[in-house]
Amino acid sequence: MTRKLPPLNSVRAFEAAARHLSFTRAADELFVTQAAVSHQVKSLEDYLDRPLFVRSPRNLHLTEYGQRLLPVLEESLDNIADAIKNLRLEESRGMVKIRSAPSFSAKWLSPKLMDFWHLYPEVSLSMSHGNQAVDFAREDIDLAVTYGRGYWPGVDAYPIMQLDYFPVASPAYLASRPPIQIPAQMAEYYLLHDSDHENWLAWYRQVGLPDISLKSGYIFDDTNVLIQGALDGQGFALCSSQFVSDHLQSGRLVKVFDDALETDYAYYVCCPPSHLTRPGVREFRDWMVAQSEITGA
Repeated sequence: MTRKLPPLNSVRAFEAAARHLSFTRAADELFVTQAAVSHQVKSLEDYLDRPLFVRSPRNLHLTEYGQRLLPVLEESLDNIADAIKNLRLEESRGMVKIRSAPSFSAKWLSPKLMDFWHLYPEVSLSMSHGNQAVDFAREDIDLAVTYGRGYWPGVDAYPIMQLDYFPVASPAYLASRPPIQIPAQMAEYYLLHDSDHENWLAWYRQVGLPDISLKSGYIFDDTNVLIQGALDGQGFALCSSQFVSDHLQSGRLVKVFDDALETDYAYYVCCPPSHLTRPGVREFRDWMVAQSEITGA
């Protein structure tokens, strides 16, 4: 079927000018001169034999025809851009950009990555780290591993790893103090906190001490640093077996009490559903889910 269409340059110029209601801002976006945008818009108006803008010295307004045309062109140009992007990425799987919590990457993900590379050597990964939920609409991230309850608007989330929290300390730290026989005794010393005091307070509520008074302690925004603080004998820390099992086995850390905090939080691998149309993103997400099922994390 033969399609009679106006020149693409005139369509792009009109769409940009209509979005901004400014020839100047459209020119900046398209890296051309204001005169070039004006010329392309006039070319489209001549092609349609209708005015698309009402021009005045200080303002630019869309005519009724312009208002009807703009959403159609916006959707069409977005579809073209998405289709071309997906075609390019499908050929090579592209670079998959991942944001993960540092502790999760260090203890869970990094030791398993060689398996992924063996399965999908054509997929490249770009790893960045942070503890905050990703704003996929604003950040150039394909997929994220985020700690939370799994409810993020516009995002598909799959649980990867749940955590148990119990108190640990270094043998040297324990040896320097009177024997700890009941949970309340730990609160008499500085406690090490992960982001805030809430985990310790929740742990104490669970063991039957809802009104416990905690002394001031150190607050860390990275679980790796929290664990290092416990290893260095800085105090008692609430840690998870998934992150400190090697230290417990080696004896560098000691579990002070067996009581573990029950929580509905977990690490989730998440992304908008549209990201899963890219083979590399989908393959990495599916691989992580499969790994969590294998390890029972």
